[in-house]
Amino acid sequence: MKFLYRFLPFILLFLLTVTVNAQKKVSLQGTWEKVSAKYDGKPEGFNGRQIKLITAKHYVWLKHDLKVIDSLYAKGTLRDSLAAHNDEFGGGTYKIEGDTYTETTEFFGDPKYIGRSISFKFTLKGNIWNISGHYVHYDANGKKTDEFLLDETWKRID
Repeated sequence: MKFLYRFLPFILLFLLTVTVNAQKKVSLQGTWEKVSAKYDGKPEGFNGRQIKLITAKHYVWLKHDLKVIDSLYAKGTLRDSLAAHNDEFGGGTYKIEGDTYTETTEFFGDPKYIGRSISFKFTLKGNIWNISGHYVHYDANGKKTDEFLLDETWKRID
């Protein structure tokens, strides 16, 4: 019995720590701006602006690169005009489990991605959010054609 009384404070402290950490929830709610991205370790090369809005259960991202849009419109074809806006938005639901953030696409300019999920490992330090995961490209038939490691850094702007 002396043994139990001697270690009881340590056991209670341990249980309290475990309970507090289990209840600690990561909140990504807010508006985020992408500050950098790498694909398979190479910088993205995107010169526009991309933001991601996150609510309690949903996300939506918007991207705007005037140089790309202007160059596609300058070609003067319907196909290029449509391509100018093909990859400019997306959204759906998300969930967080431990250090894994998973998005499930509900709307996107390319319908073959609707219903698909992508998981990222993430860290959140203050207003900086880093995600890393494998992104898969699909052909018109939904067959996997390419995969690359995506690393992004986002900054909370509200």
